[in-house]
Amino acid sequence: MRRPSAREQVLLALALIAATVFALAFFVFLPMGDERRGLEGEARELTERIKQAEKMYREQAAIEGEITRLRAEGRELFMPGKEIVPSVMRDISQLSSDLGLRLTSIRPDEPESIQNSVRYPLTFRVEADFAHIVRLLYEIEQPPHRLWVEGIEIGPGPRGQAEPSALVHVATYTVRPASEGSDAKS
Repeated sequence: MRRPSAREQVLLALALIAATVFALAFFVFLPMGDERRGLEGEARELTERIKQAEKMYREQAAIEGEITRLRAEGRELFMPGKEIVPSVMRDISQLSSDLGLRLTSIRPDEPESIQNSVRYPLTFRVEADFAHIVRLLYEIEQPPHRLWVEGIEIGPGPRGQAEPSALVHVATYTVRPASEGSDAKS
């Protein structure tokens, strides 16, 4: 075998150095650049998450206060105390009066237990035109009233009056007090 000349040895060394640089660039530096860009994206995402978490921690006390307020409001709405039926009857009477309807009768029915709640049904009759009756049905279900319309029967007014008469069935629900237990039936 022939021995390479000095010039060939230099060219071979340069070719080996170039191949090494090319291999490093192609197999190490380029993949590291892609990985660097991916890691920069992850770092930005994590920084944004940290900012959001810090914001949530700053707002935590306000949110806990809001939760406490909403729970108290919920207890007040669904555990209103002993005078449920009279309170609802006053609400219906006042709402009818405010809307200009003539309330001719109101009759509470017997409360009934439904799982962990108690249903208090009421039936009342009003005389007014259709627009006022529809407005009443809308207003009944709006806060602060705790009523749900369960049915309505519309018929002619008494003694052939022009205004129709509406028999409205509503109910309010309360959470059964813990002292009654889940077995008690009203």
